[in-house]
Amino acid sequence: MVILNKMIVKGFTKIVVMLLLLLLMPFSKVSAASPSFSFYPNGGTVVNASQGFIVDIMIDTGGEKIVSAKFTVLFDPREIQLTKVEKNNTLFAQWPEDESTVDNDNGVVMLQGFSQSGSGNEYVTTGGADVFARLHFKALKQADTVLDWEYETNNGVFETVMILDGSPANKNILTSKPSSAVFKIGEGGVQLDPSNVNTGIPLDKYILF
Repeated sequence: MVILNKMIVKGFTKIVVMLLLLLLMPFSKVSAASPSFSFYPNGGTVVNASQGFIVDIMIDTGGEKIVSAKFTVLFDPREIQLTKVEKNNTLFAQWPEDESTVDNDNGVVMLQGFSQSGSGNEYVTTGGADVFARLHFKALKQADTVLDWEYETNNGVFETVMILDGSPANKNILTSKPSSAVFKIGEGGVQLDPSNVNTGIPLDKYILF
């Protein structure tokens, strides 16, 4: 009887463990990051408006392998202007010129990276988000200026997408519009002590959250 009871307990324990594993599996999938573009920083006060400021475009594929990524960012050209756009050449093999533009008249910047499927150069985010591009702005006036995304325009050109590698072809895995960001530009910004700032961005272009 004792042996039988022990067998029953062991069998029950195995069942409980299996049920726990089955319950945990969906949660682990849900907890994975969703594909996203984002601004870094995602808003704040420009410390030294006369020197301009820098904003990074961050990309996270959520563990998915993609062959292409494109962003289109909108800004108010009456308040800020782009002085330089840098791309992270390590992410994709090609950066088509006809899919990239900087338009300070209309307040648009667009950039696309592309790698051929099956080439071994497809991109997937591992660990934290990567810098896709870096935008350098100059300020024209005091303002609460907004950076926003062109998303789901269906015009096939000015869009923000991530294209999955494999079938079906041209599947966009960016299922929601990225969040916009507001930057306060004004006189008398708080000056930071360089010894207390841990950033790769020059101090005069730093943004205070």
